[in-house]
Amino acid sequence: MIRRKDWQPVAASIMVLMLIAAAHADEGTDPTYDAAAVEHYNSGVANIEERNYDQAIDDFNAAINIESAYADAYYGLGLAYIGTNNQTEALEAFTQAVNADPKHARAHFNRAKILFTKRQYQEAIDAYEHAVTHKSDYSEAFYAMGMAKKKVDDYEGALQAFSRATELDVKMAEGFYMKGSTLRSLKRYSEAVEAYQAAIGVDPRYAMAYYWLAETYKELGRNSEAIDAYTKAARYNQKKFSKAYCKIGDIYYERGAYNDALTQYKKMPRFDSAWYEYAQGQIKHIESKLKNNTTG
Repeated sequence: MIRRKDWQPVAASIMVLMLIAAAHADEGTDPTYDAAAVEHYNSGVANIEERNYDQAIDDFNAAINIESAYADAYYGLGLAYIGTNNQTEALEAFTQAVNADPKHARAHFNRAKILFTKRQYQEAIDAYEHAVTHKSDYSEAFYAMGMAKKKVDDYEGALQAFSRATELDVKMAEGFYMKGSTLRSLKRYSEAVEAYQAAIGVDPRYAMAYYWLAETYKELGRNSEAIDAYTKAARYNQKKFSKAYCKIGDIYYERGAYNDALTQYKKMPRFDSAWYEYAQGQIKHIESKLKNNTTG
């Protein structure tokens, strides 16, 4: 088969679905197709690169009309439909791609991603399994499989998938984070700490990982370390994790360190109304407590 060598991965979206997709079939599948079909296919590739998705659809369909088992053309057709936000046709195209070439790992992967967005989680898992069977170093597929397995409460299976993903890609911060989250679900808190720390080792500003590291430290009674992690969560994403100030305030309050608790509660911004109201209630309570202790 004639292939364009310069077609790099294409980024496209279907609502919340983000697909980073390699353009060609996987290694080991290299059939020879009619030159006219290949010409249409390469035109489709070029049009996807230019985001001319409707024209790309016409090109890939033209290739398929000449070569009905052209797996890469079905795969490109799926990517083009993603570009037009047409999940239904994209799913059908990726399904046709794996029917034409059962070893097309990336078609299995993208098919699974769409099934996931449709909440067909077991079907998505099955498709991810096919993807990693035919591409054993497919870290993104292992990660996505873990997400799907969490949806069906298969936490042990999810843990295995996230662990494999991070073995293959030691820079996958989100993989380590989800490994930590899964370990928390299994109440394996000490191991969860290690996973969150690994995520932070990759991304030192990973606010979500700091927050849940702090929560995990609290489960283990390691409150001083929890304070440090909460502080960093609020530092790196105050808008999302301003509630960390209240969490720190609670730790100080439980210790009887009321002035330190007040300092934290007073940091709570107004934009998070529920936690702000909680902080104001705690401030009034502590100030009253301190006043009574002084007058007494």
